[in-house]
This record gives sequence, C-alpha cells and structure tokens, in this order.
Amino acid sequence: MVQLSNKLLTNRKKQLWIDSLRIYCKAGSGGNGTPKYGGLGGPGGSVTIKVASEEKVRKKKKAEPTNLTELFKHTFKSDPLKQRVEASHGKHSSKTRLNGEKGENKELIVPRGVTIVDDRGNLLYDLNDFGQEYKAAIGGAGGSEITNFIGLPGQKRHIRMDLKLLADIGLVGFPNAGKSTLLDAISNARPKIASYPFTTIKPNLGHLSYPDLRVITMADLPGLIEGSHKNLGMGHKFLKHVERTKLLFFIIDVNGFRLGPEYPFRTAYENLVLLTKELELYNPDLLKKSCVLAVNKMDTENAKEKLEEFESCLQSNMEKGIENIPEGMLPNQQIEFKDILLMSAKEDAKSVQNVKEKLRIHIDEIYQADEQEKIKELTTEIDALPQYGQSQP
Repeated sequence: MVQLSNKLLTNRKKQLWIDSLRIYCKAGSGGNGTPKYGGLGGPGGSVTIKVASEEKVRKKKKAEPTNLTELFKHTFKSDPLKQRVEASHGKHSSKTRLNGEKGENKELIVPRGVTIVDDRGNLLYDLNDFGQEYKAAIGGAGGSEITNFIGLPGQKRHIRMDLKLLADIGLVGFPNAGKSTLLDAISNARPKIASYPFTTIKPNLGHLSYPDLRVITMADLPGLIEGSHKNLGMGHKFLKHVERTKLLFFIIDVNGFRLGPEYPFRTAYENLVLLTKELELYNPDLLKKSCVLAVNKMDTENAKEKLEEFESCLQSNMEKGIENIPEGMLPNQQIEFKDILLMSAKEDAKSVQNVKEKLRIHIDEIYQADEQEKIKELTTEIDALPQYGQSQP
C-alpha cells in the first residue's frame, strides 16, 4: 500500500497541468447547547467553492488562474494524497458564553469555468462568473431545544471539479499545424514551439490585445489525432475545453500531415475532413458553433498549387478528395466556414495581423448577435406580462 501511495504521489508531482480534481468536503458539526441555561451551540462552518471577484483579481496584478494546478499545490501540498477541505466545528455553549461561537468557514478559490459534479456525474453547479460561489458542504446546526441541545453533524461529500477553459476562440487542428506558432505571434502567450508533433501538452491561453483596449482570449488545445474520440492521444481529454468557446478556429497545414510511420499521409483536405469527424463524434453540437478556417504555411514550396487542390475539394463538398478516408470517418456534412484565411504564422507577420483583425470582426459579430437575442427574449417576456393597471381575468 505504501509503494502504491508513493507511486501515485510521484505521478501527481510529474503532472504538469490539472483540469479535473476530486476532493472530499467536510463541514463542521454544530456545538452542543446547555439545557440548564438555554444556551445555544454554535453552528458548524461550511465549505464554499468560490470564484474570486473581478476587483480582487485586478488588484493582484496577475492573470486569473486558468487551471487547478496552483490550487492543488497550494491547498494540498502538505498531503497531496488526501485532497480534503474541512471547515471547523461550532463551539459548545458554556457558562461564560451561552451562545457558542460559529465554526470557521472554509473557502476554496477556483478559476472561472469550473463545473462541480457529484460522484455520479450529476451537475451541481457551474462557476462561470466572478464572485459566484457554491456551498459544497453545509455546516451542522448548533444544539438547541429542537435538537435536545445536541449539535448536528455537518455535511460530508465527495465532489469533482472539472475545468473547461473560458475563451472566446478555440484553436483546433492536428499536431504541428502551426497553432502554437500562431498563438505566440498573435498574443501575449508563450507556448512551447518545436518542429515535431505534440509540442503542446497542455492548453495555452493567450490574449489578443487591440489598440482600443479590446481583449479577446484564445485557447490553443493539444493536437488531435485520428481516433481522439476513442480517447486515443490527448485529444479526448482536452476537447471539453472547446465547448465553452464562442468561435472555433481551424488551422490546416496546406502541405498535409503525417503523424508517424504507422499513420498514412493525409492531404490538407483529408485532414479537415477527419478533424471535422473527430469533433462530430465527440460532440455534434460543437459543429453548430461559428467556425473560421486558416490555411497555414503558405510560404512553403508549391503552396499555391496545393491550395488550389484544397479549394477544389472544398467546393466539391466531399465529392472528391476523400478516397483515402477510412470507412465510417466521413462527417455527416462539411462545415460552412464564416471565413477562410491564408497565412504563414512563422514567416509572414502581415498575414498574422490580418488573421487577428478578421477574428476580432467575427467575435464582435457573435457577441452582437447574442445581445440582440437576449434583448429579443427580454422583450418577449415583457410583452407577455399583464399591462400595468389592467384587470386580470
């Protein structure tokens, strides 16, 4: 048992990025009352999961945490194998203090985007906004006449915190398509970049800043591979982070891509088709999002000829260019992109700037449409209300 625990601890220490964490929450029990004097026991403290206020985040002069790694290190570093959060018990009533003191609450600060679920996978709460909080375990009531002056036990439960990144744009593409290079060139993020697959082993969050102080967030997710929907590679683990983005930004290498000797070479169009299918198999609703496509590495040899072939296949709507796609891996339909952009993330700064400007236009359009939809819904609700002063039937 000791060897197993040490192994688990070693693996946990090696883990670079945590986006799912199971913890045990234990609220404090209420203190006992004093029947002789009618004294009340203090209620037990509660365990609360909370997102820091926006003002607090600004005052710290650092970016809001985007994962659970820091929380794990700071909260459970003394005993990483026991992920427990406990509030204190309420104090007993006494002669000198008839009403016992309340137990101290325990507050766990988490980043926005955390979903709280129980052991059965049932959704308990979504923490998406600054200042939101959820009482994970409620303290027991203090002893009183109703409880025969016996303090009640606090709530105990296991919960799981799953993090889904809150980003405006989600970068989607197979390994080595140039996502990390683009994120480095277009934002303040500094992702690891190299000329081999799977450079990105954790999501990178970048901020696209504009002269008028507008800021757009973009998440670069680890490269998908064929079979990600079956939990092969790292794709399945990180696909959940795409779900809360407003816009999917596909990046395709115009030269095509081959993951390794055991994989066949795939053309740019084949990559797009397979990428679409992987998202569809994971969650078909993802493809209902607004999508923009970038064809990368346009500075390479014969890129224009390869682009022409790609565009020809794209216009055929999967009637050509799919001969080598495995059976069952054709998506139900081809994605209709709001825009198709050409770029060289590594060599052409002008093309990167153009991508940045176009993404801003598309994101702003999405937010404007969302606002108009909310206004429409509110107007409908107001119209449905009875007129002021009008008699009711």
